[in-house]
Amino acid sequence: MAREPIISRMSVAGHPIHPMLIHFPVAFLLGLVGADLACIYTADPFWARVGLWLAGLGSLGGWLAALAGLVDLVFVVHIRNLAIAWIHALMAVMTLSLASFNWLLRFNDTSGFNLWGLYISLLTAALITVTSVLGGQMVYGHAVGVHVEP
Repeated sequence: MAREPIISRMSVAGHPIHPMLIHFPVAFLLGLVGADLACIYTADPFWARVGLWLAGLGSLGGWLAALAGLVDLVFVVHIRNLAIAWIHALMAVMTLSLASFNWLLRFNDTSGFNLWGLYISLLTAALITVTSVLGGQMVYGHAVGVHVEP
């Protein structure tokens, strides 16, 4: 028995925009952990500047992807009725709030390593993992934004 697909309102030629936009912010925010560890290991301020950019671009890109996801959450009834969609959205907002805060911590201090930045980067990476699993469950378990062949 084929499952009825849940079509995204934010799509281009039938391809949902949210999954297209989320890859770079996730890569930037996960790469931020590596930049923080490199800053500890080398004590080179270069890695602090890299961390600033990764945190900023990851946050900005994540909020843009979140807007695309929000349109689907609000305007697609089948998505709105999924509890997992609301949990995914809540976890994403928590993750992006932490990432944005992390960027603000780094904004005026790129001279060296910030221990709080590393802690927040690690927590953000953990939240990204959980949020990504929930998003994957929506796609593969509930066929959100996927055309399912009969």
